[in-house]
Amino acid sequence: MKCPLLLAGYNAQPSIDLTAPIDCLKEECAWWLQDVNLCAIKDIALELRILQLRVANIPGIEPKKE
Repeated sequence: MKCPLLLAGYNAQPSIDLTAPIDCLKEECAWWLQDVNLCAIKDIALELRILQLRVANIPGIEPKKE
């Protein structure tokens, strides 16, 4: 998996070669969640998706029509 956090860091440093692999560091990364063996960024995205599905199933709540 390519890491979006590392990519952002590389983009901030114009002298760094962006063609170098920017792979996930897993256990070496501060964002790695040992208990679920998953990147915190990916875990946040999954949790937001679950929250979205739960909110969509609350009776009486309609999406805003524009």
